[in-house]
Amino acid sequence: MRQFFMVLLLWALGCPLVQGQKRVLYINSYHEGYGASDSVMAGIRQTLAQAGGIDLEVVFMDTKRHPEQMQTNARHIAELLKRWQPDLVLASDDDAVREVVVPYLKNTAIPVVFCGVNWSADAYGLPVANVTGMLEVVPIRETLETMKRYYPTAKRLVILSENSPAEQKNKQGLDTMYRALGFEPVYAFVDDFATWKIGFREANQTADLIYLPTNGGIRGWQNEEAKAFVARNLRRPVVACDDFMMPFAVYGQTKVAREQGDWAAQTALQLLRGGRPADSPVTRNRRSVCWFNPALAHLIQFKPDTELLHACRFVP
Repeated sequence: MRQFFMVLLLWALGCPLVQGQKRVLYINSYHEGYGASDSVMAGIRQTLAQAGGIDLEVVFMDTKRHPEQMQTNARHIAELLKRWQPDLVLASDDDAVREVVVPYLKNTAIPVVFCGVNWSADAYGLPVANVTGMLEVVPIRETLETMKRYYPTAKRLVILSENSPAEQKNKQGLDTMYRALGFEPVYAFVDDFATWKIGFREANQTADLIYLPTNGGIRGWQNEEAKAFVARNLRRPVVACDDFMMPFAVYGQTKVAREQGDWAAQTALQLLRGGRPADSPVTRNRRSVCWFNPALAHLIQFKPDTELLHACRFVP
């Protein structure tokens, strides 16, 4: 990891800009290959490439797979910022904002656009004069309200997810909402795939409803093995709010991750053309997609009505 950052630093210092190009550094909290993050990055890359005149560099903090390196990587990025002096910084997800934007960029002259910050940026004291962004709000309320129509007596909601700072933050932000909807939330945050499988089997014995937020930080995760395991052990309705988790769920209203990258890049272009962060106030994502997994739904005899089915995409 240290070698990666030093190579990038040396390359950036030695690579001349085309005259008139703007330097943009994009700090990705996670790693290439993580579905939601890849969609955000695709939106950023394509939008900036189409605009032209941008020298875009990307650094990955890899915090889901290597959380122990988070602060070390943040310091390397701070050194890169000092030497490369970008005209603007993009940062996706909470880890990049908490570990880099807040200590090294907040209230500086460098404009910053963040995206993917879960639910609120208040804990980071954002926005400020040089920082704006898009919050990530997953449609879990809408998903649970829909499932309540089919399982009106459901009480015990098991949230089975990775053991990460992001999920701890979500727990703090969502617990009140779960309870307001009439659920009794139980949290199972796990470190590895083997423990996830134990948690999934137990939840299917004790829960009324199961929510699977993400798997990016679960060590040893295997998609195909997980699909087969879920099919063998599914006894309760399972929901998700990210499309890459839908192979393991029966229903979900999912966010459109690409929306975050598109908005962040468009906002960055406005700032590079002379706009101010205050002219683009902090907002939240709006787009969502309804998904239905017929193969898994059949196993528990979950039969949505025609209106809901017509609104959904089907998991292949």
